[in-house]
Amino acid sequence: MKIFRKWLMLGMIALLLSSCASTPKSKAKDISPSVEIVEHKGTAWGIEQPVWVSQVIGTVNQRELRMSLGLTDKKIWVLTRSGDDLEFLQNWVDQVDARSEIAAAINQKIEDTVTAELRGSNSKIESKELERISKRAANVNTAGLEKETDWWTKTRQLNVDVKKAKDDSDYKYQYNYLVIYSMNEDLFRKQLNNSLENIKNEIPNSEELIKKVTDEVIDQALVKVTDVVKSQLTQ
Repeated sequence: MKIFRKWLMLGMIALLLSSCASTPKSKAKDISPSVEIVEHKGTAWGIEQPVWVSQVIGTVNQRELRMSLGLTDKKIWVLTRSGDDLEFLQNWVDQVDARSEIAAAINQKIEDTVTAELRGSNSKIESKELERISKRAANVNTAGLEKETDWWTKTRQLNVDVKKAKDDSDYKYQYNYLVIYSMNEDLFRKQLNNSLENIKNEIPNSEELIKKVTDEVIDQALVKVTDVVKSQLTQ
């Protein structure tokens, strides 16, 4: 009986392997037009795009970002924007958008995490009270943010309704701007803790919640990506 079971099991394994081998492979492929870099920040100087650019684009992990950028004691945020005018795009990111977007992203992350955790632990809590507590926690001071470095590219991509280009009008051109902001991690943790102190007296056993929020915010790296066109900057 044991021998019969052994051969039965081997037969089932062989059948399974045969079935897997005969399964047709997917023929699906990406048919979207490829993106070509036609110019970048170092082009005029004959400088190649630095390795850290592709490393930053490829990860949002804080530890890997720090290693790529050589900023081991910093909290890092990656901000990217695309648009049709480089000068306006740089001004938008550097002077207006970056710091406010980072602050908004931090506080939104806090609100979302606090709301999710409290709702999960106490479904009877009223919505207005939940909103009040989460907004009180989301009041982080971002003084100390510093711009570390940036990079830009000019790219072109074949218009979706064009199979073969005849002239430049068949391409969509745009500028892509990548900027790295940072803050001393100890300073950021202090400012984050000061904000979360606001809810300590309102939530029983808040230590676990505060740790969860802190971990989520510290891990956050990528600030939302949106397109910016010149018309938006002149409004």
